[in-house]
Amino acid sequence: MRQTIKARYHDGVLQPLEPLVLADEAEVQVTVDTEVAVSADEVLRRAAQVYQGLTADQVAEVETIALDRRQFFREPAA
Repeated sequence: MRQTIKARYHDGVLQPLEPLVLADEAEVQVTVDTEVAVSADEVLRRAAQVYQGLTADQVAEVETIALDRRQFFREPAA
């Protein structure tokens, strides 16, 4: 049986945030997906780091490439 639950990691222990339907001593396999909340200020700070040390011309070139959808559909080089 597969269950998806939310849990909190604290002091080396995963603590379920809701009751589990498991037999006592049941062995389980755990896959961990972390949810990391990032503030808008942090997103802007990280984005600014991408351009750190680049000239205005280099920034313009990077943005031109990033905004050109054709860049995502190029055929692989032969």
